[in-house]
Parts: sequence; C-alpha cells; structure tokens
Amino acid sequence: MRVVSFMIALVAISHSIKAQQDPQFSQNMYNHMNVNPAFAGERGGWVVSGVYRNQWQRMPDAPETYVINVDVPLALGRTEGGVGLNIMTDRLGMQTNLHLMANYAYKRKYDFGVLSAGIKWGVVNSRIEGELKPPTEENDPALGAENLDISKIMFDAGIGLFLSGERYYAGLALSHLTCPEMTIGQTGRFFWNRHFYATGGYTFRLTPKVDVQPSFFVKTDFISFQASGNAHFVYDKKYWAGLSYRYEEALIFMGGIELKEGLLLGYSYDWNVSSVGQYTGGSHEVTFSYSFGLKVDKREKIYKSVRFL
Repeated sequence: MRVVSFMIALVAISHSIKAQQDPQFSQNMYNHMNVNPAFAGERGGWVVSGVYRNQWQRMPDAPETYVINVDVPLALGRTEGGVGLNIMTDRLGMQTNLHLMANYAYKRKYDFGVLSAGIKWGVVNSRIEGELKPPTEENDPALGAENLDISKIMFDAGIGLFLSGERYYAGLALSHLTCPEMTIGQTGRFFWNRHFYATGGYTFRLTPKVDVQPSFFVKTDFISFQASGNAHFVYDKKYWAGLSYRYEEALIFMGGIELKEGLLLGYSYDWNVSSVGQYTGGSHEVTFSYSFGLKVDKREKIYKSVRFL
C-alpha cells in the first residue's frame, strides 16, 4: 500500500511544475452549484445540497471527494439575485485540498427565461503530509524530504453565466482565475490551471407523467478535455433513472428519487471502459439535496424544480 500511495502522490507532485485538476463528478446535472456561481438562488428558496464521490475502487488511497453547498435567493431592492456557499474537500493519496467559496449571482428575467451572472471568491487550503517515497530512494530535491507536512492557504475566484427557461438550461463557468500556486521543497511547485465548463439540458414531455431530459457537460483545463452526454427519464416528477457516457473513459448508470418534502437522493456508478479500468475499478457517487421555502409561480418553471441541482 505504501508503494501505491507513493505512485498516487507522484502523479500530483513529482514534477517541478504540475497543474492540478478539479475533481470529477458524474451527476453534473444535479451539481451546478459546485461549478457555476451564477446558479446561486436559482431554485427560489433555501437549498442545502451535497455530493460524496469515491473513485477508483480497486486503488488504495484513491480520490475521495465531499461537497456541501448552500444557496438562497437574495433581493436587494428591485435587484434580484442569489447567494451561496461551497465547501469541498478532495483527497488524493497524501494530498488534501479544502475549498471554501462564497457565491453571488445577479439575475434578470426575460420572456425566454432567467439570465444570471455570478462570481465566487474564497480560499483553497492545500496540504501534503506523510511519507512520500520508498525509503530505499534518495531524497528528491523537488520535494525536499522523505516525510512531508506542508500546508498553504491561497486565494481563489471564479465567474459564470447561467440561463434557465421553462424546459431548458445552459451554463458557462471559468474557475481558478488566480491560478493558486504552492511550492514544495527546493524546486517543486504545483498550481491550479483555469478550468472552463459548459453545460446544457432540455426536458421533453413524452406523456403527462414521463419526461426525458438529455444533457451534456464539458470540462477543460486548456490542456486536457473531458466531455459527457446524458439522458435520463423522470416518472411522475419523482423517480428518475439515466445513462451517461464520458468520452473514452466511463459508462455511467444513475438513478434517484425526488420527494414532495423537497428531498432528492441520487446515486451513480461509473464503469470504467478505458484501458486502465481493470486496474482502477469503478466509482461510486451519492448526491442529495434538501429544499425548503420554495417560491410557487403561476406558470410551471422547470428551473424552480429541485430536479436541476
């Protein structure tokens, strides 16, 4: 296990300069708040949501991510908007990143829907601790020592746009505008590349009780690229099941339930179809959301539903 931990940590920090990747999620259509600050207040009431992801089941010390989001509408005079808070912990081997971000969104209503512009700002606390290398090797000058305990708090920020209508949504976001950076030992350093996100979805009414909701999600750090497509069915506005494909990586099975009390629970499993899938295994992800104090409009607005989290 020590060697596996070393290899995982090596992926993150073995080079003198290494860009960091944001955590990966599968139920992105229920996780807008974590990516796009313009989504704050979109659902018309208090919402507490979160994600737990356990990735690569066959690898010890593999990535594990926890997310908690809180958001609510905020009206300042005639100005409509929303505020929110993101807390995310992402752990990979001996590296742990804690993100704490505040969000604000400005909203304007049009005949075609609601257009929001958002900003988020806060800090990321990165920590590397533990025995990083097998004891038979020489100390790496890029790391400085065999046993590490390094931590740094860095400022971070992001922006986003979100458009929502009766049957559709679309969003763009850019994170890590400040490219937070941390040094290790004598020559080692890593930083977060800026990440660009694009997403969209539409609801087709098949029958009075059955909807189908196709969606897409694209992420890039301007070095690597990731894209996924999804289609899931909603029955009686309560039960949903779907299938996603992440390009050249995974086939994802998901399902969940939305209760009238404002509680949504979702689960997904990633079946890794890439060449390394036999070594990494699959990934589990659990999503939840609890909404209360939701506004009720005369017209049905899909962007007021907790189905889009």
